[in-house]
Amino acid sequence: SPPRPRGWAAHLLVVAIVLAALNLRPAITSLGALLEEVRVALGMSGSVAGLLTSVPPLCFAVFGVTAPRLARRFGPGAVVCGGMAAIAAGLLIRPFAGGTAGFLAATALALMGIAVSNVLMPVIVKRWFPDRIGTMTGLYSMALALGTSTAAAVTVPATDLLGGDWRSGLALWSVLAAVAVL
Repeated sequence: SPPRPRGWAAHLLVVAIVLAALNLRPAITSLGALLEEVRVALGMSGSVAGLLTSVPPLCFAVFGVTAPRLARRFGPGAVVCGGMAAIAAGLLIRPFAGGTAGFLAATALALMGIAVSNVLMPVIVKRWFPDRIGTMTGLYSMALALGTSTAAAVTVPATDLLGGDWRSGLALWSVLAAVAVL
């Protein structure tokens, strides 16, 4: 097992875990807040918009099972970092993809990052904080819930502040994911 982080390294790792957890749901809940605007702007049928609601569990099932294999090969930290990069890229590309197919593909990219990161976050907590698993799991869970609710509550007002364009409101969440990559 790796050495236990101490001092500033431990604090940096806690911040990284919180930032990663904050990014595990905004791709889903921010879209829910603007789904009607997205549907109309992209000319999606009601069926395709309904398909968007089934993409998260599908991506979680398909990509989540790859996380342990990727972690064994590259390490859980590297895979979560890659997951954060996929989330950032997917969230940045998604609003500007130009059509429904591109929007769905970029959404799937972000959800792929969420799926692998979601599976590996408990692994990271157990590896780096074996003596504080409960505390760190609680912190990680709280950050996950905060990211979920904040994206749902803030996306529409933030979109209005950014000029009312749904694309800006959805792209905004890529910034949080980019910070988590760092």
